Amino acid sequence: MMHGVLVGFGEVASAGHWPAWQATHAARIVAVVDPSEERRQRAEQVIAGVRTFESIARVDVDVQFADICTPPLWHDAPMLQALDRGWHVLCEKPFVLDSSRIAGIRERATARGLAVVPVHNWKYAPILFRSTSLLRAGEIGQLRDVEIVTSRTQAAATAAGAAYNWRTDPNVAGGGILFDHGWHAIYLALHWFGERPIGVNANLRRAGGSAVETDVDLVITFPSGRARIHLTWNGTSRRNAVRLTGDAGTLYADDDVLRVESTNSRNEPMAAALSAGSSHADWFAAMLPDVLAAFAEPARSRPMLDEAAQTLAIIEEAYAQAGVAS
Repeated sequence: MMHGVLVGFGEVASAGHWPAWQATHAARIVAVVDPSEERRQRAEQVIAGVRTFESIARVDVDVQFADICTPPLWHDAPMLQALDRGWHVLCEKPFVLDSSRIAGIRERATARGLAVVPVHNWKYAPILFRSTSLLRAGEIGQLRDVEIVTSRTQAAATAAGAAYNWRTDPNVAGGGILFDHGWHAIYLALHWFGERPIGVNANLRRAGGSAVETDVDLVITFPSGRARIHLTWNGTSRRNAVRLTGDAGTLYADDDVLRVESTNSRNEPMAAALSAGSSHADWFAAMLPDVLAAFAEPARSRPMLDEAAQTLAIIEEAYAQAGVAS
């Protein structure tokens, strides 16, 4: 059994990652790193027998991987520290905030024979996983168009509480909704088309004096088609919708119903809506077999890291078009 350390114990770790690790028999969390004494104490209360530390440098238990759940600004340094200690890495999105950091991470992982895996958990949402399966099986023919809509009434809360939300702090989050929800939408488009993009067109807007973008319209052009992405933190409701259109039909993930329009048209209801909750421990749990397989065979992680790099490159191009430094 592999032993791991959670780096950061805020909402993402405590509500999303830890429950999934707790449920698996293939790995065990034995340590938590967090500079906050309050969060370390919380981890000790939640995880039986866990050891807690202020920093990665102080970890003195035997672990084989690090699961990094810190706010985005503090992703790359822990990754490099973990790799230097010979640990595989799993890292939350957005993977890093500056594409110049990726080469060093990739080189260090390759030199040490270690895996670096981004948390691209939306692929494992049941309705999207089913959509991918049908697409790969040829249900709608050649994919030509992807439309992704993410509507929220505000940015998601963080562990720090209402007085401060790092998701709307550009110095910590890197940007606004494009880095937050856009990251998911972009890697999904890359995953479904399976091609390198050839064009990006972006329109970013800030509402209500926000320091970061709150609304985004993004078009990514691929050799075979295009992806259209609309994101807002100013919606009238919480909603997700995804439409995949091919030469022979359409797959429409309408929150909790997958509507298939093809030679065998039908509706496939889902147990939970795509927009339900924000921790998604079940999606993370569904992802873990692929993560652990990459830890066992690090070459499997290379395409995963490439996907994160492409996602970041698209975001950086969108910010460049808007005249905003990411």
